Amino acid sequence: MSWIGRTIRKEKKMGNVTYKNQPAINKTNGSIPLAGTEYIYTVQKVLWPEQIEAFLKTQFVGKTLHVCCGKSLLGDVRLDMDESNNPDIICDASNMKDYVKDGEFETVLCDPPYNGKFQWNHDLLEELIRVASRRVIFQHWFMPVKKDGGYKKAHETWKMTGCYVWQPRTYFGRVQVVSVFDNTANK
Repeated sequence: MSWIGRTIRKEKKMGNVTYKNQPAINKTNGSIPLAGTEYIYTVQKVLWPEQIEAFLKTQFVGKTLHVCCGKSLLGDVRLDMDESNNPDIICDASNMKDYVKDGEFETVLCDPPYNGKFQWNHDLLEELIRVASRRVIFQHWFMPVKKDGGYKKAHETWKMTGCYVWQPRTYFGRVQVVSVFDNTANK
C-alpha cells in the first residue's frame, strides 16, 4: 500500500498542537528564522496522535531505537538529551558514539527538534545511518533525500522506500513528512 501524498487525518482524541502552544514562537513573538532559534525548548507532551503512533509501529523492522524520543514511548530503546523524558539513553543525538554501536538497531526512528543548529542537523543525519542497520524513519519539515531517492549522507546505499504526510492541528495547517529509508546493501 502506498501512502505517498496521502494525508492521515486526526482522530477526535488527538491532542491540540497549535501555533500558540509552541514556546519558542511565544518568546520571539512569532519571529523565528527557518535556520533555528536561540531559544532551545522542550515539548512537555506527546505530539503524535494515537493513529500516527500506530502507523509508525507498522514501519518498524526488528529492534528499534527512538532518537529524540521526547515523551513518546515508541521504540524498544528510547534516546533523548532531556533526562526528564526518562529515556533509556541520555545523550546528544548528534553524537551517540559512546552509547550506541554501529548498526546496533535494525530501525531508527527520529523526529528531531525543529530548532537545531545547521551543523547539528548534519551530524544527526550521519549518526542515524551509523546506528541503523536496515531502516531509518525520519519525521521533519524537510526530507533528507537527494534527487536519486538516496539518503543525503549515504545516497549510494540508503534509498527512500516511503514518504508519508500527515497534518496535525496547527495554526498554519503545515504538514509533517515521514521519510522512510532502507539500507539497500542489506538486500
